[in-house]
Amino acid sequence: MLRVIVESAFGIPKKKLGNPDPIAAVVFKGEKKKTKAIDNDLNPVWNEVLEFDLKGFPLDASSFIDVVVKDYETIGKDKLIGTAKISLKDLASGHMSSFPSKNVPLINEKQQPTGVNTWRDGGDGDEGDADMDGAGEGGGPGAPFSPGQPGKPSHKPLRLNRKRHRALANKPQDFQIRVRVIEGRQLPGNNIKPVVKVNVCEQTHRTRIRRGNNPYFDEMFYYNVNMLPSELFDENISLRVYDSFSLRADSLIGEFKLDVGYIYEEPGHAIMRKWLLLGDTDDSNLGARGYLKVSIMVVGTGDEPPVGELDDIEGNLLVPAGVTMRSAVINLKVYRAEDMPQMDDAFVQSVKQVFGGEGDRKNLVDPYLEVSFAGKKLRTKIVEKNANPEWNQLLNLQVKFPSMCERIKLTLYDWDRLTRDDAIGTTFLNLSNMSSSGGEIEVSAAASEVGFLPVFGPCYVNLYGSPREYTGLPDPYEDLNFGKGEGVAYRGRVLVELSTQLDEKVDKTVDDISNDDILVTQKYQRRRKYSLCAVFHSACMLQEPGEPIQFEVSIGNYGNKLDSTCKPLASTTQYSFAVFDGNHYYYLPWADTKPVVILTSYWEDISHRLDSVNVLHFISHLTSLKTAILAKEPETRLAEIWLKLINHMMEDLNSFKLPNLANQPNITVLDLQLKTLRDAAVESIKQMAGRMREEATDVKATVGDIEDWLERIKQLAEEPQSSVPDVIIWMLRGEKRVAYARVPANQILYSNFSEQACGKHCGKTQTIFMQYPMDKNKGVKIPVQLRVNMWLGLSVHEKKFNSFSEGNFSVYAEMYENQAQVFGKWGTTGLVGRHKFSDVTGKVKLKQERFLPPRSWEWDQDWFVDPERCLLTEADAGHTEFTDEVFQNETRFPGGEWKPAAEPYTDVNGEKAQSPGEFECPSGWAWEDDWTFDSNRAVDEGGWEYGVTIPPDDKPKSWVAAEKMYHIHRRRRLIKPRRKISDKTAVRREPGEGWEYSSLIGWKFHRKERSSDTFRRRRWRRKMIPSDCIGASAIFKLEGALGVDVDEKASKKDAAKLFGANTPTVSCHFTRSYIYHLRVYIYQARNLCAMDKDSFSDPYVHVSFLHMSKTTEVVRTTLNPTWDQTLIFEDIEIYGDPQTVAHNPPDVVLELYDSDQVGKDEPMGRCTCPPLVKLNPGVDVTPKLLWFPVTKKGRGAGEALLAAELLLKDKSKDGDMPLVPPRRGEKLYMVPQGIRPVVQLTAIEVLTWGLRNMKSYQLATVSSPSLVVECGGEVVQTAVIKNFKKNPNFPGSVLLLKVLLPKEEMYTPPIVLKVVDHRPFGRKPVVGQCTIDCLEEFRCDPYRLNNEACMSARVAMITAAQGDVVIDIEDRPIMKTEVNKNKEAVDWWSKFYASVGDQEKCGPYLKKGYDTLQVYASELEEVQEFHGLTDFCSTFKLQRGKSEDEEDDPSVVGEFKGSFKIYPLPDDPGIPVPPRQFRELPESGPQECLIRIYVVRCIDLQPKDTNGMVRFISIDKLPTTLF
Repeated sequence: MLRVIVESAFGIPKKKLGNPDPIAAVVFKGEKKKTKAIDNDLNPVWNEVLEFDLKGFPLDASSFIDVVVKDYETIGKDKLIGTAKISLKDLASGHMSSFPSKNVPLINEKQQPTGVNTWRDGGDGDEGDADMDGAGEGGGPGAPFSPGQPGKPSHKPLRLNRKRHRALANKPQDFQIRVRVIEGRQLPGNNIKPVVKVNVCEQTHRTRIRRGNNPYFDEMFYYNVNMLPSELFDENISLRVYDSFSLRADSLIGEFKLDVGYIYEEPGHAIMRKWLLLGDTDDSNLGARGYLKVSIMVVGTGDEPPVGELDDIEGNLLVPAGVTMRSAVINLKVYRAEDMPQMDDAFVQSVKQVFGGEGDRKNLVDPYLEVSFAGKKLRTKIVEKNANPEWNQLLNLQVKFPSMCERIKLTLYDWDRLTRDDAIGTTFLNLSNMSSSGGEIEVSAAASEVGFLPVFGPCYVNLYGSPREYTGLPDPYEDLNFGKGEGVAYRGRVLVELSTQLDEKVDKTVDDISNDDILVTQKYQRRRKYSLCAVFHSACMLQEPGEPIQFEVSIGNYGNKLDSTCKPLASTTQYSFAVFDGNHYYYLPWADTKPVVILTSYWEDISHRLDSVNVLHFISHLTSLKTAILAKEPETRLAEIWLKLINHMMEDLNSFKLPNLANQPNITVLDLQLKTLRDAAVESIKQMAGRMREEATDVKATVGDIEDWLERIKQLAEEPQSSVPDVIIWMLRGEKRVAYARVPANQILYSNFSEQACGKHCGKTQTIFMQYPMDKNKGVKIPVQLRVNMWLGLSVHEKKFNSFSEGNFSVYAEMYENQAQVFGKWGTTGLVGRHKFSDVTGKVKLKQERFLPPRSWEWDQDWFVDPERCLLTEADAGHTEFTDEVFQNETRFPGGEWKPAAEPYTDVNGEKAQSPGEFECPSGWAWEDDWTFDSNRAVDEGGWEYGVTIPPDDKPKSWVAAEKMYHIHRRRRLIKPRRKISDKTAVRREPGEGWEYSSLIGWKFHRKERSSDTFRRRRWRRKMIPSDCIGASAIFKLEGALGVDVDEKASKKDAAKLFGANTPTVSCHFTRSYIYHLRVYIYQARNLCAMDKDSFSDPYVHVSFLHMSKTTEVVRTTLNPTWDQTLIFEDIEIYGDPQTVAHNPPDVVLELYDSDQVGKDEPMGRCTCPPLVKLNPGVDVTPKLLWFPVTKKGRGAGEALLAAELLLKDKSKDGDMPLVPPRRGEKLYMVPQGIRPVVQLTAIEVLTWGLRNMKSYQLATVSSPSLVVECGGEVVQTAVIKNFKKNPNFPGSVLLLKVLLPKEEMYTPPIVLKVVDHRPFGRKPVVGQCTIDCLEEFRCDPYRLNNEACMSARVAMITAAQGDVVIDIEDRPIMKTEVNKNKEAVDWWSKFYASVGDQEKCGPYLKKGYDTLQVYASELEEVQEFHGLTDFCSTFKLQRGKSEDEEDDPSVVGEFKGSFKIYPLPDDPGIPVPPRQFRELPESGPQECLIRIYVVRCIDLQPKDTNGMVRFISIDKLPTTLF
């Protein structure tokens, strides 16, 4: 928006007859806007605002406006008075966001001056309301202010020409200067702790210390002065940013100075939310030192401070003198894009034809690219109806360096003539990744060589966003296309190149690229063939069953089965049904035949870039040292681990060389610069590590430096020019995309450069937690946990895949024979919408004779019937306990009686199932109980849940627990547990003819035919073998479809559009499985989230390992539960080499839940723990309990103390298995000795003095509280305070707990304090709680005399009985005359001024030798000898539980006054118990006290009246004098 304010004109010449009626018009780019006419006036005043819509395009340097003043005529043409042309160059360049008022001479038709017009101009979105008088001379706005000329650094503070707002009397006046320090950005340095010091008029304030390079302060400082305005306006405001962490002289990061007069001359006497460019006044050559956002205002007597604060980054930048912001041009060459998804409906395309476009069903997208940076936007031309457009345009962005904006945003849009343009996808170019100031390297010789301006490409950048499938409905994931959140699908890519020129000016913002430059990019677009193989080992932790599940793997468009632009590939797994694991989760029963996905794709060869990334990621980590520090290992052991870490790091840095860029065909300028930067940084870290190894004395002090080095290496490993897209895995339920995971290509990429250059997951099985798109709960609920082995490499390296592969790969063509039952006979006549032979979906027609093997493959045998394995796998396989379930269904008419439904017994999906009486107990199993209904769900007391059926559905979509009159359907879950009693497995029945049956033409099939079945199918397969190569790598030659029978009526495109083509199915068969035994030792957790309103939770844990899960017991009302439980997983079947499992074991996943008696159990967080693998159980290696972080929504939610061990079972050596742990119940095993912490009988003395400042709970005040103290499972409670208002102290003061506490501080449980209020009718709510984690400070030696002497003295003083005091006064004559004489000269104020050292005001007080007061310059709490004004008790903040907004900290609801003493007790009962620690305590009853408060004087009170003063009224109200 361009806003022009036409104020007035003066000096307009008279007409021959009377005065003119002036009217002003402003013309901008052909658009004219007028003011109203002023009748009969030679000095008209309009004060009108004229606005011009810029339509999203910024001003360029050639922009101008024409001002035309005419004499308004009612009849006939207006007569010209004069015109003026005003350039908007300074607004376009960004030097100014608005012009001040200017007097512009008007020129008549004879080019002679004829009056002056006063105008103001505001830029894009700026109000431009500067209240300034005319100061310009001539026709332009004047040159912008330049703080300093290059080569002539000026160190004067920022100052503009003086312009007075109003006359200020030249006498001392009251002013208040308010400085608000908001935030900082891009402060240089590593691991800094910045603090801002603000100095105004010799008064200094400082902010709180923050951490990091982008700190947030938001602190306001007030400076009150009384001085002459002329003197005040020449005073400086100095803002300095220091690194408080550094004790060196160079701790100053940067500073900014400006004078008060500059602030006072701004609109409203203030600058609001301005960014200050920090510099160094001593050395302006250092350039920018970061940015600081501030608001500063000068408020005089009667002034109203401004209220609104608008945020405009680029327009609000102030530059200090001496630091020149260099003008620069970012040249972005946009060549082409590819793989755009469909964005328009075919109907919309036909509408476009009507409006002048041509329809093209293949390219339903009209793309253009928009580039935005620092508030400026440019866009390319629109290429209509083209999914692979070529723009070949150069976009020139005029910017200032250094810039505080770090990212260039590239958004690809689809142009729409009728509606708003839709975003296709967004990506960002991060300037910090493709430029370097050179200051990061601490080796001076290399520092000057590694700095470079932003540069990039030519290289493709990938766009991600919402799923590619087009739908005419609104896209629920549209925000992802704007870069808000992680994109879930590949949306295309754009070929761009970026370069930067300093001190350049551009005339054209958009230009065409020359043909020579286009030819240069050809070598960067050369494609190489890549091969990708993914073997799915397991899919578990599914939360719910339902439609069959398959997984799709894609890289770019390759592998997307719903996209018809690429050759069909074997990119999806076979459909599988989820099976209940017998406890909590569901899993896919793949057993010994693992599904395999094969992809071939074509991308640029950027291995030299990704090799460097992987090598840098390979550098060692700090985990072992941090664990040792946490475990409080002895200093010698710490030093040993530290030395090993330093040596390992130096060895890594010396041995792992980065790839050489010589002879690489597609090297860019950025590649060379990053190579230099990385080499210099590695050399720098190497030298610093060598110095540290020689000079360091304190191990813990070096951790921060080592973290900085590793963080620096991690930053160097970021590769901006990664043109190979991420691998995306989708989970599909039926035909709907449900969950996804993105795997960066470099993590699974094979490299022949070195072993370290291979991705960390290349050819290795990794665990992937998939996530829902745009998950608002941020991963609280896991859709599925995958174990998948992925290998990606150039096709020339395919043979290397053989050494990574496990198992035997087999390839089959498959199709399904479908039949329906009509009048009791099976045949093909009743197949509605199905084909006799089809794919698994039944919708793609197939014929055996049409199948052709891919090139280089041949048939191995004839077609044969092979039933689905997952349907023949029993759900109880591998389990020792199992629960059979069936749902009982009843229906009624509204208000009628409930009667059995048409299908009285179904499964959870509503498919017909056996009745409870038909269930047979399998061989080797025994029933544990009769059929019962499941009441642990949202059901009524009979186990029923109710619903309404809405046609055309035959079952309710949702269920509720309360019965209403309109409910017509209800069901309840019947369960019957059974237990395995022997290893005899039921003989698997032969599948017969291989038919699978279903009651409807749907997804759910079963093996045995039932009377209600109307549809059946069976799977035919035919094996294929490679004809010309051997080894697992032959599978990469599987490209294209096997053959589809096309009807005359249905086109091939329509068949492929919905479900993809029929591709071979690849599987990996393992001939041998190994049986493992897992033990998970869950000891305790701490600092969990409070999920209940009573400040606590009822935590329990679901523990999952592959396809098995178990659950711990529930521990009630605690945030620090001690389960002390061993979960034993018997006979876990894992396929693959045990050595591979030992090197990369599956994680044990723990999901913590809060058990709620009402409603659904709430998730509290998740943590993972790698098990210790023992391939020889006889080896004496015991796992060590460690704290693992619990995370929820990406944030810490506590810690869990646990360990796990996975033992390989050998039938011949069954005796080597560890002993069964001791039991606490029939099925509850404790953590065994040797793993559980070593404990000692310990006494905890609790001094419970009282409670303070208790807030009301549930609108009622706390009246009768008591305190409950818990630690290590032991509980003790105080007596109840009868009347909290009269006496907030506890009647009895000392409690004693005898607890078995671990000897190692690392395992010590916290002390938990709960305050319980005793209310009428037996209600005892918990009104506050506190958790004390560290008990080290309370430990003491009970036999050693400690500092309790001072406590005893204080107590003695308090408890001393009040009595008469006799004072001896020496007899001597009283000098009455002297007293009277000095009465006028000496008073209390004289004593006060003498005490503070004010010689002028104290008079003769000091000369007389009178006593003085001790006046402290700080609060008494800060004075060392007063010990923070603490008494013999400590103060502990009490908090309340779950707040409504989880972002907030739990509120403090009161304080507990007390203390603790912890000391060991002798194990031998014959040895006497140590003496008690808390003795000589004062009485806890109220004491009568006399309190005197002397209000001496006040300093720096903030004025509240318009006269700038404060009227101080002291109101002292103390309740009772009993304390």
